[in-house]
Amino acid sequence: MLASTRRVRPLEYSILHNPRAAGPVIGQLGGKEFTEYVYDEFNRLFVYSGAAPRRLNGEFDDDALKTGEFIVLPGLIYKYSGKARRKAA
Repeated sequence: MLASTRRVRPLEYSILHNPRAAGPVIGQLGGKEFTEYVYDEFNRLFVYSGAAPRRLNGEFDDDALKTGEFIVLPGLIYKYSGKARRKAA
């Protein structure tokens, strides 16, 4: 009997939604530039970590992500780097 390949959690939990670009542009993917850092909607800072792996069927392989890594569409990995500091008033 084959082991189940069902996900324990939905892929949506591995995708960073509404990221804001920060830092220098370091490359392009799918005709769009991407930056060294992004902030999420909770003002958490993430640093670029690589290209998101895909399964043979073309879906993102979120099981290959390491702790603290998230997918930023169209297919990049950013790793949690900590809460961003507030700007001085």
